[in-house]
Amino acid sequence: MLTYFRMKKNQWKTKAFLYGITARILDEHQDMITLVSDIYTALKDLPADELQKELAAKLAETIHRQNTADN
Repeated sequence: MLTYFRMKKNQWKTKAFLYGITARILDEHQDMITLVSDIYTALKDLPADELQKELAAKLAETIHRQNTADN
């Protein structure tokens, strides 16, 4: 029984550590997550043959929009 409680304590420590790292990564890279989300929304309905051309155009447009919003 004592071994079970030690195992659970270690599980909680590990989960807290991993969740903390995940939260920190998400906080630090929120701008990248937003960028990927915007690009996905813009390109989700495109056929595969047009995807490469449109990806470059939408990426440039999104970066330009974010830069003008920052300034």
